[in-house]
Amino acid sequence: MMELGSLRLDLISDGLFEDDADTFVRRCAEAEARPGLKVRARRRIRVGFNALLVRGGGKTVILDPGTGDKPRETLAKAYHLEWPRRFLPTLDDLGVRREQVDAVILTHLHWDHAGACTRIAESGKIEATFPHARYLVHRRELDSARKGGDGYLLEDFMPLAEHGRLELVERDGEVLPGFEVRWSGGHTPGHQIALIGNEGAPRAVYLSDLIPTAAQLPLECGLSYDVNADELRRAKAKILEDAHRDNDLLLFVHAPTARAGRLTKIADGGYRLASESI
Repeated sequence: MMELGSLRLDLISDGLFEDDADTFVRRCAEAEARPGLKVRARRRIRVGFNALLVRGGGKTVILDPGTGDKPRETLAKAYHLEWPRRFLPTLDDLGVRREQVDAVILTHLHWDHAGACTRIAESGKIEATFPHARYLVHRRELDSARKGGDGYLLEDFMPLAEHGRLELVERDGEVLPGFEVRWSGGHTPGHQIALIGNEGAPRAVYLSDLIPTAAQLPLECGLSYDVNADELRRAKAKILEDAHRDNDLLLFVHAPTARAGRLTKIADGGYRLASESI
């Protein structure tokens, strides 16, 4: 937990899962290729998922609520998901009722980020997990996601879209007092990041899959899932420059450790992370 002005931020683990090591490190290794260089020997690595809860100013806001509690047997087996997932139970432990959530800001609609947007009701129908919340997502993301495909599960968001519960973001800017979103693209067509706090003071930056762990700080490093590497590099260069200049706190969605920190510049013009607890 940390305080940012009048806001309280809790970066909450939804649990670990496994993914192919190549997903997170091969692009970095290939970019640095030299005689004798070895790509990681381990085929699978453990990665985290960190959702963000923000309270203050009379509002309760969630960024990327995680996998959720709908049955996910196939995914659980494929990714060795820790189950049950942790974010929703942690909300209960913190005394945050689902009815109290005012807004859910979604960076994109992949299942590990948006699965908890919906739940299975006692009737067996899929309904909004947070019944009174505004759900905000970029228009480009919904346009892409509703076609289905790798990483998207329609049950996570289409019931919201069909009932008019999704608010579509068209451009960069403030979507709630103290919450700014910026389109990045790169990872998915409508991927966006969020900046929390007041402009002119250091803010927290929820990077999501633009920079999922500190290993992706170098501009040439990305994920195998990224749909547009050039787009991602441009967005990453801009947000890193701004974050270093403004001393912003970076929050990493898939880091099991070193989940947050601020940037220092290194000799080659890149950045190093000075980790902070949150």
